[in-house]
Order: sequence, then structure tokens, then C-alpha cells
Amino acid sequence: VDRLKTQGEHFLTMTLKQTRSTDISHEKSSGTLTNRSTISSLTLPSSPGSDSPIPSMRPPSHYHSYTGDIWMQDIFVEKIESQRRKGQKFRVLFPGSDRFELERMDMWNHDSICTPCLILQPKTKAEVSSCVRGYTAGVRKCLSENRRKRGDGEPIAIPRLCVAGGRNSFVSMKEGAIVLDLSRMRQVIVDADARIVTVQGGAKILDVDLELGRHGLMCVSGTHQNLGVVGCILGGGVGYASRKHGLAADNLVSAEIVLADGRVKTCSPTKHEDLYWSLRGGGGGIGVVTAVTLKCYPLRNAALLTFNLYAPNSRFRRKILEEWSRWICGDTDDEDSVDSNFNCGAPREVYSQIILPTNSSSIPCIATSVDPEVVPQSEFRLEQYREMMKIKLKRSRFFRNSSKSDDHRLPTCWSRVPGLADLRSNKFGAPFRSNSSFRMVRYYDELQGLSSKYLHSGNVFIACKYAKTLSTRIIAVLVEASSGKKSPSNESRIFITSAGHNTSETSSKETAFSSRDMNFVIFIEGKWNETGSESRDHREKQKVTKWVHWVANQLNFCEGICSTAHPESARDQVSKSGRSDPPPGWYNFSRENGSRLNKIKQKRDPRNVFSLASRISWADPTHGCSRNVPVRQSSSRSISAGREGVVSANDCFATPASTLHTKVDSYESNEHTPGNLPAVTNIAASTAGDTLGVDKGGIEASQECNKDNIGLDESSDCDDGNPDHLLPECSPSPCGVDDIDDNIEEWSLAPIETLDYDDNECIEDIMTSIDSQGVMEHSSNISESVDSNSVEHAEHCIA
Repeated sequence: VDRLKTQGEHFLTMTLKQTRSTDISHEKSSGTLTNRSTISSLTLPSSPGSDSPIPSMRPPSHYHSYTGDIWMQDIFVEKIESQRRKGQKFRVLFPGSDRFELERMDMWNHDSICTPCLILQPKTKAEVSSCVRGYTAGVRKCLSENRRKRGDGEPIAIPRLCVAGGRNSFVSMKEGAIVLDLSRMRQVIVDADARIVTVQGGAKILDVDLELGRHGLMCVSGTHQNLGVVGCILGGGVGYASRKHGLAADNLVSAEIVLADGRVKTCSPTKHEDLYWSLRGGGGGIGVVTAVTLKCYPLRNAALLTFNLYAPNSRFRRKILEEWSRWICGDTDDEDSVDSNFNCGAPREVYSQIILPTNSSSIPCIATSVDPEVVPQSEFRLEQYREMMKIKLKRSRFFRNSSKSDDHRLPTCWSRVPGLADLRSNKFGAPFRSNSSFRMVRYYDELQGLSSKYLHSGNVFIACKYAKTLSTRIIAVLVEASSGKKSPSNESRIFITSAGHNTSETSSKETAFSSRDMNFVIFIEGKWNETGSESRDHREKQKVTKWVHWVANQLNFCEGICSTAHPESARDQVSKSGRSDPPPGWYNFSRENGSRLNKIKQKRDPRNVFSLASRISWADPTHGCSRNVPVRQSSSRSISAGREGVVSANDCFATPASTLHTKVDSYESNEHTPGNLPAVTNIAASTAGDTLGVDKGGIEASQECNKDNIGLDESSDCDDGNPDHLLPECSPSPCGVDDIDDNIEEWSLAPIETLDYDDNECIEDIMTSIDSQGVMEHSSNISESVDSNSVEHAEHCIA
């Protein structure tokens, strides 16, 4: 009987823990919250410190794996609902509901599928503001409850806030986090006369292309239509027309952003210049971008050339990369090379991409031209071209030379497009070329949708680097990674995309994007398929992850490499032991842009509410390496990969700022700052040691507001004069935190810790020659890549 009682109590506990969820109905005109019981006649007891009982809830529609703190979930629901204003109908989705399951599974990267704590779905910027304020109030309430407990029981963990736009980033959703999902904000408004387009924060490139295509316009964005528009701007944004019209960030006219305190700001070149500057390639982490306005350009049709190059061994792959880089950018390591006509590079209207597979000797190559002078732009000419091509294909079956003789009759042809005409006979050193196809295509769907043929959703682990040139050393790393012993021999690939021209002509001081000298984008896609065996899938994932890290680490030590401002850069590894500084390619900003971006982050988000953002790092030329930018060191208290969406109580500041500020200049330090926070040394996750809400400027700014100290100033929530943008007037307690007994003076969320690598393994790999010809020349470049301690360690390994 006792055993049955124990089993029954355990079953009841697990049932309450795993199945308790809520389906909130906000569609009623009354706007009231409807909660129903999880288990028909069961009502949970009141939570400690709460006057009202926990609302009863209905059973979930699906089994779910959320095992987070239910009490914490209720606190945030209560605070978010307290910020709901009259007429606001944003959705609050709970684990187990039908809509929750559909939303959390809708991820391009299947490896990022997880179970968040809550999913918030606003439809207007006012609702976004309410959600952010509710989240801030929930954090303060959790900190207050932890202080009230004073060590009695396990403290309440704090969920991080994720912002999901295009849902391609690995920080779009995190296990146990609260997700601010902008998927209901995808409106696109085109002003054809002014040639601008206004896009809401949740819109994808596909949404924008379809609207602009109807007007015969295009805007610079990414090359994958599933990407979010805002994410492209924050990361820079390289598209098919970037070499002619610049990056997506360069074409930003204005933006609307909700700050960490809930205020809505409209920024432009003449208004809130710091926000406008930071959004142009700064990586985010300043606020929630709810709308952007971009420049448009007239373009209906483009020329597209695709073919496959045969590379049976590493020697041909190396030759192909050398010849291709020389053709597209005039890129060459050999100053005496005069045997090619491509030393001046392709025209700025030409874009090209080459793909290095790890499981095939066939290398796909893409080349396009967006030159309206040689590609007819009318719809009639496109239809005429297609009809004539059908006739030409029929005639070519009977007449061998008809294909070339009829070219002059076509609206456009391969030989008349500058840049692409060079490839009629050139095969970049490959033995032969197959599947060559030149055609005239619509830009908005046929060219922009081209990536859907070779970029598919699945389990992926990615890294991205910028390269100034494809040097011999970089090419050797890419060839070894794709066809050497390090190759995973699966669906993993390396994409190399052309940039340069207009992307390099804009000054790095005009935007936060500072990698203006880059001519190539190297996208490393590690991919694996599910086999049905959990252990086998885990081994395959480890294999792919290790391969991506190896390629990224090797590229970091190459000259002319730098990291990107994408959130994935936060996964770049740093030294585990601290014996060496990060390699030059690990940093992603210049010293001027990085320090300015860091100050803006301190001013606009002193409490690091948007902690899941790109890291900010730069090298200090006065020391030869970075010494005053902060990176979190790994420790035994590191947050596990599965729980990055939750911040432990020890990683939240809740004490006066004077006891928190500790600046560590040494990369090797392992001491802990007050509050049990691991030491901060070079910047990661978009925060620095003086970014964590503890700087004097941030404190003074927050003291200007009310007693709740949430960072509000005396300015209005809306500053553009548009009545539609007005939010509820500021009250003495705009975040609804009057019921908090303990005053939380200062708090800040800790950043995600940077991954680390083993010095022994990394340096041994760097010292190893890639091939028998020794093209890596590691021995002559070691002193430029690592410090003296690492060199001594490397020499010991060689001995």
C-alpha cells in the first residue's frame, strides 16, 4: 500500500510538472483572460508569496517537454497581462497548445527546435512595447521573490528574451526562454513614386520580393528568401545587387525600434542618429525593430548563368578557386601573373557564388548580372526571349551551329553580357564543365528563389566569415575542409560569395558595419540527417560541429579574415586555458565601431534585456591583440547548450551597481567578480564588463525616471507625431511593478558564454601542413597568429 501511495504521488507530481499548460483565448472582444483546468477537477495550491491561487488550466493538446519552473511561468504571464492595454490582442501561447506546437516547430534549422517557456505574438508596435515591459516587470518580480526567499529553497531562474523574425538564427528560440515572435507583423507597403518600401519587423525577403515585383522594383537584401529582412540589415546583408547598390544596411532609410524600457523610437540620419547608425550592420541587441524603410531600384529581369565544374582532386579545386577569385574580383597572390585577362575583376553588376561540396567532385557555380543596359526590363521582352529560346532548342536538334548563329536575334544572350561573356570558354582550370545554362529570368521570384534549390531546411550548424582576399592559405584551408582528411563527406558544404565594389566604397564610419574591405563571404554549412537512432544522430552532430569549428578556427588564423555581426558569431571558439588571445579573424568590428557600438548598447540597454544578440569584439592595435574588449571565460557554472534560454539566479545582478563593476584587462584571469559572475575579459554576446547595466552613464540615465528605475526618461513614448504610434501615457509605474515589496536597485542579465577549444588540439592542427606542397606555410606565420606562450607550447608539441 505504501509503495502504491508513493507511486501515485510521484505520478501526480510528474503530471502537474509536464502537462500543466495554458491556452489563453484573447480573441474575445472583452479582452479578458480565460484559463481552464489542466486536470478536470484539480486546482493547484497558491504559490508562495502570492495572495491569489494559481489559475486552473485545461489539459494540453499535445505532450510537451517543457520542464521549466511553473511558478516562474505564472509570474511572467501575470506581468505581461498587466501590461495589456485596451484593444490589444497579442497572443500568449503556452507549451502543449496546438498553436504553440505549430509555431515552435516552424524553424528552418531543425536543430534549433526547442520548447520555450512562452511565445508572445504581437501584431503592432504598441503590443511589442507591452510585451517588453511585461517581460521587464517579470524579471524584477522574480528577483524580488529570490530576495524574499533569502536562500530558502531553489531560486527562480530568469528566462531570456528571444526575438524571432525570420526564424533562421539559432537565437530565435531557446529552451525555456520567452519568445517575442513577430510572425504576425509581415506587412509590406511600397511607395513606387518615392522608390521606398516600408517593411514590418517579421517580414521575410519573400514577402518583400513579391510586393516589389508587382511594381518592377527590387531592394537589396539577402539571397535566401526565407531570411528575415531586419536580420539581413542588422548583419549587413549581401545580395545579388550588392556590388552595384551596396549592402542592405547601406540602403536603410529609417527604422522603428522598441527599446528595452518599452519606448518606441523612429530613427533616421537626422533623428536618433546613434540608433540609426547601430542598426546598419551592428548585429542587434539594442531593441526590437518593428519596421524598416528601404531604398528601391527599378529592376524586373536579370541574366543568370549556372554550370558545374568537375574537380577530381584537391589540385583542381585549388586551381578553380584561384581562377574564380581572379575573375570576379581581380584577386591574385601572384603579382607577376599576366596570363589572365581577369586581373581587373568582373563588372559591379555581376554577382557570383561557388559551392564546395564535401561529398561530390562536381562544384556548382552561379553567375548573375543585374545590368539593365544589357538585360531588357519589360515583361514582353522576357516572354519574347522564352519563345525564341524554344524555337532555338528545336532547331539545334537538326542544325549543329544554329545555337551560336541565332544569338544576335535574342533580346539578350551569353556573349553580350559583360562579365558573363568571359565564361564562354573559360572553365576556371577545371577539366571540363557540365550543365551550362544561360537564361533571362525574373528577378523577384526566379533569381531570388534560386537559393531554394540548394538551401534546404534541416539540421545545420553554421559559421560565417568575411575574407579580404582568397589567399593561398585560405584556399588551402577550404580545399582541405571540403575534400581532404577533415572533410565530413556528407551534405555539408562551403559557400563562397562575391562582394566588393559598392560594398567597399562606403566608409566604415558611416555605418556600424566595419568590414568594408571584404571581397568574399565564406558561409560554412555543416549538415546532417536524422537516422532514427539517438546515439547515431548525436555522433553525427558532434562530427559536423567539430568540422565547422575546425574550419572557422583555421580561417581565423589566416590574414584578411574577420568574423561577421550575425548571432552565430557568438559560437566562435576562444581559448579554454587563456594562454593565448583570440586569433585576428575572431574579431568582428573595428576598434572605433566596436567601442561606439558598445557605448550605444550601454546607453540603450544597460540591463542587457536583449542578451541573445551578436557579440561585439575588436582588436586593440596598441597591444597587438585584444586586451580591453570583454569575453566570458568558460567555467564549471557554464550554462548548458540545452538551457541557454534561461539565466540562473547567480547570473542576474540584483545588488547596487557600485559592488558589481569590475574591469578585467587580462585575458588569462579566472577570478570571479562579485555576484559569482565569471570574470569578463574580451567582449561576447554584445555586452562588455561595463555594459552590464553598471556603468555610470547607464545608472544616471535610469535615475532620471521613476522610483521603479526601469530606464524611462521624461520623453514621450512616441516621438514622430503620428497618433497611430502613441502608446499609453507614462504612469508612475509603467511596468506594473507596484506590488514588488523589495526595490531592486540594479539588475542585468548575464551574456551567453562563448564556446572554447582545447589549445593542444587547435595548435597541433594549425602547425600541421595541409598538403605535401606546404602551401599553408604555418611555420612562418605562427608568430603573427599566437603569442609567445602558445609558440612555446606548439614547439613542444612538434618535438
